[in-house]
Amino acid sequence: MKNNQILLMFHCQQSTGYAIGVLEKVFFDAAKLAGYTEENIFWSFSRVVNAECNIIECEYKNTAHIKQLEKFLSSHKIVTVLAFDLGYPAPIIGVLKKHKVKIVSYWGASMSSLNSGLKLLIKKLEWFLRKNTPDYFVFESIAMQLTATHGRGVPKGNTEVIALGVDTERFYPAYENYFYAHERLQISKNKKIIFYSGHMEERKGVHIIVHAAVKLFDQDPKLPVHFVICGNKDGEETKFLNMLKDTSAQQHVTFAGYRTDIEHLMRSSCIGVIASTGWDSFTMSSVEMMSSGLPLIVSNLQGLAETIANGVNGFHITPGSSDMLAERILQLCNDDQLRRNFSNQSRERVFNYFSRQIQVELMAKTITKLSGLTNPKPM
Repeated sequence: MKNNQILLMFHCQQSTGYAIGVLEKVFFDAAKLAGYTEENIFWSFSRVVNAECNIIECEYKNTAHIKQLEKFLSSHKIVTVLAFDLGYPAPIIGVLKKHKVKIVSYWGASMSSLNSGLKLLIKKLEWFLRKNTPDYFVFESIAMQLTATHGRGVPKGNTEVIALGVDTERFYPAYENYFYAHERLQISKNKKIIFYSGHMEERKGVHIIVHAAVKLFDQDPKLPVHFVICGNKDGEETKFLNMLKDTSAQQHVTFAGYRTDIEHLMRSSCIGVIASTGWDSFTMSSVEMMSSGLPLIVSNLQGLAETIANGVNGFHITPGSSDMLAERILQLCNDDQLRRNFSNQSRERVFNYFSRQIQVELMAKTITKLSGLTNPKPM
């Protein structure tokens, strides 16, 4: 094993950070767990910022980079590639196949719209006629996997679902009163915080959350709740603030921006909400909220719906229904026992399905299987 090497490939530039940085660590830890030594783990990025001996520059469709990859493979014993969002056709696949490298393509997005009937049959035929395809695909949700098997015709046996894992030591519940968010955002400590973190684009449904807030405070202007919405930048909150203008909810919704203290805000909150109205393959914030012990209310959409167990640690709502969202928020706010039960179940569900350790272990097994190596060593 000490002579075998693995190449971890990313289609973005080195040191991108944020979610990519987390995924880099998962890939690295999985490779080590599969038995690769640190000096035998190599990296590629579309643009290298800090040149190091184990990092090469390789943009998936850049002809010059592909020639460099050819030279690199000729001088190294790479047996496996784990590549982020490597689609097909792609010129580098032919080069990797030529050197008998096993290719695992990890997808963080949907691959295609779903097909059926004759169109799906044609897609399956296209797959079998292609010479250069990744050997295996890893997806973060069943919904994403279906975009390959029922979108591009990829055989299910060439795919696997490995959900995103959360750092349970960073995201954990507050087992007693914790008022970080209240103090930092100047919210009264008697208010239960309804929390959202994510993008502000239309399909993420922030407008549904705002509509639900307006409905709740129209019914009861003294309702002891406060909405904290994170992720806005460059004035993205303006249109939502206009929706709140001259309503009873106006003083009870805070747009907290793009933050680095998100785990503390979650730990201070009472309920997590994600009211997406369009495609939602898998939402990392939902898993972080669960790990923080929050009951969740989420739209019944694709991978988002897979994150929670409806009626066990949260509720599914009809996409676009601010009425249903408001109703579920009120139900959880008024039922302390139900909220505690859901909170405990959220944390347990993360340990069972969505921990970083589980993600790394499953990825290591996949690397091992594709590399033809022995079983991964225990963590």
